[in-house]
Amino acid sequence: MNRNLIAIILIGLSIGLYFTYTNKLMEEIKTTNLVSSGYVSALSSAKELIRLREEVRKDWNNVSSDDQARMKKMIPDTVDNIRLVIDLNSIAVKNGFSLKNIRASASSDGKKDSGIKSASNNSLSVPTLDTVTVSFNTTAQYGQFINFLNDLEKSLRIMDITHLTLSGSDTGTYDFGVELKTYWLRQ
Repeated sequence: MNRNLIAIILIGLSIGLYFTYTNKLMEEIKTTNLVSSGYVSALSSAKELIRLREEVRKDWNNVSSDDQARMKKMIPDTVDNIRLVIDLNSIAVKNGFSLKNIRASASSDGKKDSGIKSASNNSLSVPTLDTVTVSFNTTAQYGQFINFLNDLEKSLRIMDITHLTLSGSDTGTYDFGVELKTYWLRQ
């Protein structure tokens, strides 16, 4: 009977030890395994992103320098309102008139700090597409203004006309008011 009593006491102690100590340790191990699997998933995603970045960089390096310059003109990475106004006015002068009351203002989407945190706590920049709104008035013949719009359409810089006003006169010239948006890539 003494043996049976010792066996029952040891079984009771092991069951009590399991529910008081071992069970808590097993829950912590499960939690740690979940966190660990999240880190493994993040590392594999990071490796995939690095591989894709290298592919894109290789593809970009295969693009000719002329085409790279054309793409940067299409959506520049800086706001240069003065250069933009000079380009617009030169297109107008080419068509026989000049621009008046030119106003340009850059706007953003309100995101001040866009970045992805990497494993070493460095911030990777995420480009954001922002807009520049330009408005101007001009006086020109209808055909000249249509040619101006055609030249804007053919230019490399992406521009969207958002507002257009037209006033006629008896002299054959018209007063035009134009508001357009163009884009730039904020790094």
